[in-house]
Amino acid sequence: MKVTRPGQLAALVVAGTLSLTACGSGNNTAAPGPTASGSSAANCATGSLSGQGSTFQQNAELQWIKDFQAACSGAQIAYQGTGSGAGKTAFGNGTADFGGTDSLPKTAEQAAADKRCGTGNKGIVTPIVAGAVVLTYNITGVSKLALSPNTVAGIFQGTITKWDDAAIKADNPSATLPSIPIVPVHRSDASGTTSIFTSWLDATGKPAWKLGVGQTVTWPGGQSAKGSDGTTTAVAQAKGGITYTELSFAKQRNLPFADIKNQSGAAITPNGTSVSAALATAKVDTSKGDIRISPHYATTAAAAYPLSAPSYVLTCDKGNKNAALLKAYFTYTLTTGKSVLDGLGYAPLPDAIATQALTQVGTLA
Repeated sequence: MKVTRPGQLAALVVAGTLSLTACGSGNNTAAPGPTASGSSAANCATGSLSGQGSTFQQNAELQWIKDFQAACSGAQIAYQGTGSGAGKTAFGNGTADFGGTDSLPKTAEQAAADKRCGTGNKGIVTPIVAGAVVLTYNITGVSKLALSPNTVAGIFQGTITKWDDAAIKADNPSATLPSIPIVPVHRSDASGTTSIFTSWLDATGKPAWKLGVGQTVTWPGGQSAKGSDGTTTAVAQAKGGITYTELSFAKQRNLPFADIKNQSGAAITPNGTSVSAALATAKVDTSKGDIRISPHYATTAAAAYPLSAPSYVLTCDKGNKNAALLKAYFTYTLTTGKSVLDGLGYAPLPDAIATQALTQVGTLA
């Protein structure tokens, strides 16, 4: 992992030193504090929080909230998967206490977050979880596929239109592929998942990929749906369908997903191990006063799943509505909450990044 300005935000969190309000109590005595290696304890604080945004992190958030509230009866937390763009907007205009996002704030989004946080304060992003964006599909009788970036680019640009196309056959020489139309499904909303997907294609699929990078792009055809739940529902209902979505949603719908060829030429299955291997090669930038990760989508690490990325929460560095509860909850997600990630189709952050994230969470005010 490459790190810029390594001295900033790099202090290790010492076990037992995060002093947050104890569960269900009205005093300042804290339960034993967790560290990046995990803990069975939860530090608690009372009050309420609302978050919205990234559907990438939605399934993790819902499980974390359920478990955290079971341990901390005085906390009420809500999260709604509205898409990364909507999450950053909601945080900026003050209708959410934190935003979930898979894409970093643009200039206008950062300005809105800074204004919301108050004079002298700023909006900051903290990585909270990692995961794989997968290509999930609906082809009767085909349970295993491998796809290369150029093939995926052709599918979503409309130049590869049938499942028995020569390019797909070349990626899958032993598969029996039907001669049925491909139905590509893309996001209709401003989506961090779209940003991850197009960033990967832009890094690995040129010259075939011509649509650029963004939370939205101009798709030449196919179907569209809102949110990761919408795109996976569309594929589940469309024979020949394919979409890009988070691994957790493919698992939730019991849909198969393709192995992806990385720049070493290996076809890699998305799982916690291959996601962690990919993010170990990422660049971490702390120069803006928070933690921003640039995945290496063109990684040549043989075991790395290339479509791997972090998902962030957007908060204020200072000026948060309920900093004690934000610190308690996000400390939980980065420590004890890691135990549920594999079963949900996510991966924990690499230890070095998780330690930086915990340190940053501990400074929220």
